[in-house]
Amino acid sequence: MSERGEADGRWAPWYVYVVPIVGVNLLKQQLVEDLPTVANVAVTAGIIGLLILVITAVYRSMPGNRQRQR
Repeated sequence: MSERGEADGRWAPWYVYVVPIVGVNLLKQQLVEDLPTVANVAVTAGIIGLLILVITAVYRSMPGNRQRQR
């Protein structure tokens, strides 16, 4: 187990997730203005989930960010 504050290579830093999520959400708000609340929440949750998967996969595939073998 890693110490607090030490990167373990599995997850990107928090700001790498926040910036694209906020940006894509702002774009979504401009493109889809008249969705009902339930649909808006569902679309937002789906986008956030997809972005987390993509960002994590890209981050883990970068050299130097691979998890150490123990």
